[in-house]
Amino acid sequence: MPWSDLLPEILNKIAGEFHFYEDFINFLCVCSSWKSSATTSKLFIRHLPSRFPLLMFAESNTKEDDDQDCRRFCLLSSGTVRKVQLPEARWQRCISAHGWLLTTGEERFSAKLLHPLSRTQIDLPELYMFEELNFDQDEWMYYGQCMRKVVFTSSNPLSSDPDFRVIIIWGQTIGFCRLGDVSWTRITGWDGHLLDITYHNMRKRLYTVTTIGSIHECDVISGGPSPLNLSRRSTFPGKEFECSSLQSAYLLEWGYDCLLMVTRERQSYKKHSDEFRRYGLYCTKRFQCFVFSLEDGKWSKLVSFGDKAVFLGFNSSFATDVGGNIKPDCIYFTDDLYEPYRGLPDGGGSDVGVYHMSDGTIEAIFDSQESIFRARPPLWLQRSTIKAI
Repeated sequence: MPWSDLLPEILNKIAGEFHFYEDFINFLCVCSSWKSSATTSKLFIRHLPSRFPLLMFAESNTKEDDDQDCRRFCLLSSGTVRKVQLPEARWQRCISAHGWLLTTGEERFSAKLLHPLSRTQIDLPELYMFEELNFDQDEWMYYGQCMRKVVFTSSNPLSSDPDFRVIIIWGQTIGFCRLGDVSWTRITGWDGHLLDITYHNMRKRLYTVTTIGSIHECDVISGGPSPLNLSRRSTFPGKEFECSSLQSAYLLEWGYDCLLMVTRERQSYKKHSDEFRRYGLYCTKRFQCFVFSLEDGKWSKLVSFGDKAVFLGFNSSFATDVGGNIKPDCIYFTDDLYEPYRGLPDGGGSDVGVYHMSDGTIEAIFDSQESIFRARPPLWLQRSTIKAI
């Protein structure tokens, strides 16, 4: 009997034995009848974690692949790449948090949360509040790239948590909303150019970092008058650590009472140089990591993650325990300078790799660079769960 002719009852039995999203991805790729099985679709939306973070590529822009309704996912646990139907993300700008995507499109400046594996969608308020959206429609391709970061106050938007908030940076504007809100609420009050935001689940506070190293915090749960104002907690003592400027920095929760700030230094190259032919216009040279204590306000340098790995890119920054093919004491990074994707003939995307904290070496994630990196930034999808239905 052909695989495509298996009875729904048998497919139901097979799918019921899966415990991870990756297994469902493989299952759905067998044939079209398996992919379209109604029973399988319900089983697909369960409390199932990902083994490890996934890397989701942008839609392909190559001539040989005209299926723009698909996205490719790299399963780091096995090193394989799978194609999955995701028409909801077609021609949408995407950033990620907790395994979800925040998608935006031209139509009415809409915004949605999308789970890329279950294809569950949640409507968010339209984006008119953000000043960067006051522009001619012809400039959408540029300003669409200004949506840079999204974080959640809890991992599951479907948990009916009254404290759940979505917080985004669009250009140099921070806004947040609750599910069901009709508009976004503005957050103000920082110094410098915004680099990253994170939500500390233990402290129940939003934290920001800017180019001058200032750390600010805000309570987005209790609310208050609009707009909400950030308050300064600290300024990174760069001279003390021989780190005078922050080209790029990421912020993430680090234990009960700390934040981890990761700085990224890039090297630029001139065209026609040997480095340009090897790396492209730029490449990452090194990362440095610093811990800020929320208890006593002190900074310290961190030289090892131990049995953890950190993931950075065009997504919320996060750390995870290692296992399988995820290497300990490493930073997995992608190219998140969105300007080159718009302005360079070959696009961006080449600055992707694994940075070893122990010796500062960088290795490739893949044997060869995928051409689909050139269109838009790839996204790390953090381990997540989704509520059963």
